[in-house]
Amino acid sequence: MPPARLALAAALALTAPLPARPAEIAVAAAPIALDIADAARTAVGPLQFRGALRLSSTHAAFGGVSSLRLSADGRRLLAITDRAAWLRADLLYDANGVLTGAEHFDLTPMLDADGRALVPPRSDAESLVRKEDGLYVAFERQPRVLRFDAGADGPADGARGRPIPLPPDVARIPQNEGLETMTALTDGRLLVVSEGAYQGDAVLGWILADGGQPSAALRYVPAPGFNPTDAATLPNGDVLVLERRFTVLDRGSRIVRVRAADIRAGARLVGEEIARLLPPVQVDNFEGIDAIADPNGGVRIFLISDDNFSAFQRTLLLQFWMP
Repeated sequence: MPPARLALAAALALTAPLPARPAEIAVAAAPIALDIADAARTAVGPLQFRGALRLSSTHAAFGGVSSLRLSADGRRLLAITDRAAWLRADLLYDANGVLTGAEHFDLTPMLDADGRALVPPRSDAESLVRKEDGLYVAFERQPRVLRFDAGADGPADGARGRPIPLPPDVARIPQNEGLETMTALTDGRLLVVSEGAYQGDAVLGWILADGGQPSAALRYVPAPGFNPTDAATLPNGDVLVLERRFTVLDRGSRIVRVRAADIRAGARLVGEEIARLLPPVQVDNFEGIDAIADPNGGVRIFLISDDNFSAFQRTLLLQFWMP
């Protein structure tokens, strides 16, 4: 989430109630153009636009979406919110694969190891990863990673979050600069990057190994004025990193490609910018990215924004195709 929050947004985020159990909620999914000044625009750099939605709801617990993962066919969405809720929905497409709608939204509270719903300040969930052994969620304000048993399209019924071992450096990250970005590498290890724990021009990150092996520290270099907010691993092992800058007067995002061969212990990761989203392109507080293989070739990329439960921001879901 952005370094500074509006007082109203913070108050709403703390008071919006979560449902006590899985509950379907009413969410409107309105198609929107890519460019607010040019409805015919169909690309941002090499990214071909494949539809976008503005998601809105009167349900007090809807909002704050901070990460998302798609099923292999792109039809089932699983996301998490800042208030530690699981959000699921079905996505709709036209015959050309353009995103046209979404339906069957439900919210489920995220549970801790004791079976209690996570509440502030422990609820700042920021990044989501699905692996063969479950779902992993990274948290920012109290930096940690919890693993949840997984079901067919989300957490298993009653799944409880259990912490995984992390390097001692993680505990020393300043509050609100914690674990914002996470993805599973092709070998099963987790790449996690902090949002604002800077050393010079780079933020701290780690490769978390499976099987009790030592974790490896590295550094990630965002563009000046930007911070990393999420990541997704491409079929070839490269990683797309979503970066965001979000102030009252200056908003935008960029998508950066980090080569798989560069992701190693002690690395200083400097990615190649693929695309930059700036007004009049639809921009908001983009915090989630995912990438899935397109059966016809290339990759489908999805972005989602975190409205911070604020009336002054929006929840946007965008789809692109990248060769």
